[in-house]
Amino acid sequence: MKLRLQSNSIRLRLKRGEVDQLVKLGQVQETILLGDGEDDQFVYTLESSPKVFATQVSLKKNHVLVEVPRDTAVHWATGNDVGIETRISVGGGREVQVLVEKDFACLNGDEEQNRDTFPNPLAGAKC
Repeated sequence: MKLRLQSNSIRLRLKRGEVDQLVKLGQVQETILLGDGEDDQFVYTLESSPKVFATQVSLKKNHVLVEVPRDTAVHWATGNDVGIETRISVGGGREVQVLVEKDFACLNGDEEQNRDTFPNPLAGAKC
């Protein structure tokens, strides 16, 4: 699962196996190790839950958690929608944008980069 943080947005891109895992197990998680200690790691998790009725995001210490409703996740995973996009109010008139997307093959990527990605809808298209 790829993570992109920019301005006030969180973007998660999932490969096919990760989308399957989200549907089957309800969670996909990545850990970035920055040292030897427990405080020296950054964790980001995407969860699908029947207890959640709207996309939520939380930050606790060194862990970003994005939660999406189970029905929304299943509909997205099994359909043709590219992503789940939500804007969440964080107070003071500000919002955080959360985007969960299927990871498409790069048109100029090599085989390793494109392993387990979704077919790019622009592949073979002529300009």
